[in-house]
Amino acid sequence: MKIRVYYEDTDAGGVVYHTKYISFCERARSEIFFKNGITFDKDGFVVRDLKATFYLPAKLGDLLEIKTSIISIKKSIVTILQTIYKDDKIIFEATIKLVYLQNWKITLIPEKYIEILNSLEDENRIK
Repeated sequence: MKIRVYYEDTDAGGVVYHTKYISFCERARSEIFFKNGITFDKDGFVVRDLKATFYLPAKLGDLLEIKTSIISIKKSIVTILQTIYKDDKIIFEATIKLVYLQNWKITLIPEKYIEILNSLEDENRIK
């Protein structure tokens, strides 16, 4: 997914504010399901754990690309790597553990969601 950096994403110096990288990753994760016709109502994935590494700054007007790779899929937890690129250089990486909730309780990931994640996994499998 590609995202342009707008003024609202930056601090007074025109540099992307650190929490925006996490928001960009959230948008890219959501798009995986939106492009498959799925919107979550009373269920969905929530972040359980996140480790972020910042390498280089992004600035106002930059075009960024967010790539999502599956590290592992378990019964109720998905671990992913999301990488943000600017001009083919990695500027940010986050390893994120997502748990699946239904009625505010951790539960098994439905098969239809696993299929979507597996298709992504096939494309972007971490070797």
